[in-house]
Amino acid sequence: MTGRLDMSLANDVQEVARVIDSLEEFGAANGIPAEQSLRFGLALDELITNIISYGLAGRSDGIITLAIEHGGGVLRAELADNGPPFDPLAADAAPPVGDIETREVGGLGLTLVKSFMDRLDYRRADGFNRLTMEMKVKAA
Repeated sequence: MTGRLDMSLANDVQEVARVIDSLEEFGAANGIPAEQSLRFGLALDELITNIISYGLAGRSDGIITLAIEHGGGVLRAELADNGPPFDPLAADAAPPVGDIETREVGGLGLTLVKSFMDRLDYRRADGFNRLTMEMKVKAA
């Protein structure tokens, strides 16, 4: 089964809920196990929240697009934004050290994204950051 979902997102963190809801519906319609849709959604939540909170913070001209496809046993997404160049794959994704009470906030999100995905690719093209992420879909 092959399916596709295309979305344009406002530069507003509340858009994450709309993405998650749409992904759940898409996953159910395409026979994707709920656990995998959840993991894919958590990765998108992290990435979109970072784009809105850091890359496009305070900008009224921010553009975010998301295309999700399912086919050939793979769930794939391309997330694009017109923020400043930022390669999340090159960013330090080492988990923070120390106990939860004393360590610095942050540092787990990109580690989570990298651990959930089977493939990640970043490129900068036409003034947009473009991150492609893939997860192999297990039989339900």
